Amino acid sequence: MTAAAPLSGRDVEVRLSLLYASVFFVFGVQAPFIAVWLGSRGLDLGQIGVVLSAPRLLQFIALPVMARWADKRGGIVRMVAASAVLMASFFAFLIFASGLGATLVAVGLLFCAQSATMPLIDVLTFAIFRPSEGPSDAALGANGRPGRAFDYGRLRKWGSAAFIAGNLAAGAFLTATSLTAITLALTAAATIAAAVAFYALPLDRLAHPAATTRAAQASGSRFGPLLLVIGAATLIQSSHVLVLTFGSVHWAQAGRSHAFIGGAWAIGVGAETLFFALVGRWVAGPERAAALMTLGGAVALARWLVMAFDPPAVVLALAQAGHGFSFAATHVGTVFLIGKGAPAHMRSRAQGWMTASIAGLSAIVTALGGRLYGGLGESAYFVMAALAGAGLGLALWIDAREARR
Repeated sequence: MTAAAPLSGRDVEVRLSLLYASVFFVFGVQAPFIAVWLGSRGLDLGQIGVVLSAPRLLQFIALPVMARWADKRGGIVRMVAASAVLMASFFAFLIFASGLGATLVAVGLLFCAQSATMPLIDVLTFAIFRPSEGPSDAALGANGRPGRAFDYGRLRKWGSAAFIAGNLAAGAFLTATSLTAITLALTAAATIAAAVAFYALPLDRLAHPAATTRAAQASGSRFGPLLLVIGAATLIQSSHVLVLTFGSVHWAQAGRSHAFIGGAWAIGVGAETLFFALVGRWVAGPERAAALMTLGGAVALARWLVMAFDPPAVVLALAQAGHGFSFAATHVGTVFLIGKGAPAHMRSRAQGWMTASIAGLSAIVTALGGRLYGGLGESAYFVMAALAGAGLGLALWIDAREARR
């Protein structure tokens, strides 16, 4: 049997970019309209909150297990491919599901299948490029590692761009058809993601799990700074839950069209895409990561304070554009700090802990979100501002610690 030919740097980047794009396209179709679709099936705000929050509790349990498997066994792309196949299956099941119970089970299993995809692709990217391990990995050799300087944003931007494409495509598709057809579009999108994941399988050869040595175990015994990073990211990112879950519902109830809803989401992710495209010029490693997290927390705080006053369309568009910082800056800062602070043999688990922590708090916020939004209306964003403010405080503490080192 002949050995597989090494991948060129261009091949690696193309496959990683397509992997980001195909998975994020699914989320782009899903995110603006899943809560509205659930409402069209007869669920009230409280039931929508339950359906969208309960699966996050399952993620809180499942993600660390899946991440530990990835650290121990490798096969990251195989796990992404399996998740995409399951996603397509559960979306297809939702076409026929009816009633709160069946919908809750199907969405719960769907979210568990989805939950590992994004953090695992990030882990794969950092496992291939290993930006914190010095310039020795920069040259493209027989192992196929890319030769250019690592620019996470250059790869991640394709995910954000695909998310926008999903927003716009879903808005146009639903305008031409009906809201009930969204499950058909999601099934097709997840099937494409599965096909791309199988195409990306050769990337697993470049990201074998690191051997666990005594030195590596010792280096991973101090989790204090890492827990601070996870805590800050959890608070800031979970503060997005209200707009992610009920923003579309609020805009629809205010008489906004499907095209407006898709456009509002596209503005936010367009700013996110631009941020990812440009951030590599300023950040190519963990040196400024804490400052990025601080910036993300500050913009999130300002964004929710503005949205608490139910602004007109123009101001809403500006607040949505803040997503380029409130989410993207926080995300980039977090993944670089985890890459720096977690030992190589535990990076999947660290990413899993972070995502599970965000899922756990997001589940609580989502479960309460229906009642908060139903009782307070747009003033519920003051609660999100409090979460972002607490995350900003932790980010400032991390930044101060990093500055003293």
